[in-house]
Amino acid sequence: MSKQPKIKSTRQHIRLWFEFLNLAISDSEISVDDNFYLEWGDVSEKFDDWWNKNNKLFGSTVVKKITKVTNSPNTLNISIPLNQPVSKSIIAIKELIELEQSERLTQLGVDKHHRLKTLSSKFGKFEITQGIEMRGKTLNEILIMYSIWVELKKPPINTKFCAEVVHRLRSRPRSNWIPYLLQVEPITDRKGNLRYDEGQIRQVRRYIQKGKKICISVSKGEFPGKSNL
Repeated sequence: MSKQPKIKSTRQHIRLWFEFLNLAISDSEISVDDNFYLEWGDVSEKFDDWWNKNNKLFGSTVVKKITKVTNSPNTLNISIPLNQPVSKSIIAIKELIELEQSERLTQLGVDKHHRLKTLSSKFGKFEITQGIEMRGKTLNEILIMYSIWVELKKPPINTKFCAEVVHRLRSRPRSNWIPYLLQVEPITDRKGNLRYDEGQIRQVRRYIQKGKKICISVSKGEFPGKSNL
């Protein structure tokens, strides 16, 4: 069985957003804000094709410390010396940012008369919910189990459903890992039937509930929303 993928990059997080959006669109119980997603274009495409055309829509809108260089077109990686006065660094940073902003807006075809307005509206305006810890691995598990649940027409969440999830994931030709909470095998009950532990089933139910909450948040233009993961 293959190892579960690590979901850490901005691109991977946007992929999760994209997949949850498609689940929300397919759910008749959820009303998606079409105006918010108008600039996203055709989200029925494969993610890789869609991303190649639309990655410019996304960018970081917060200042944060990073541990590795990012390739996002709307962020600037800089080195700040800690052994000089902050005031001196701020002046140099301001000049560098203004220069890079000007070059980026030129790339986007924004003329000089509209640059301040463009900055105010935050080009690359679509941003993951700020102030939460992005747990990509957990979000990916929720996405997969919720997708299967929706595909099966939202059946009861019990041993039968858990077994179907495991069967489908183990049958995949390449990435055949299964969620951590289903890695413990079902046990035989007094009647000789295989059953997953009630604790496992409760956790799967929580994942399905969280999947629904994320879809609702996404329908309103937020990913993954403020709910705890």
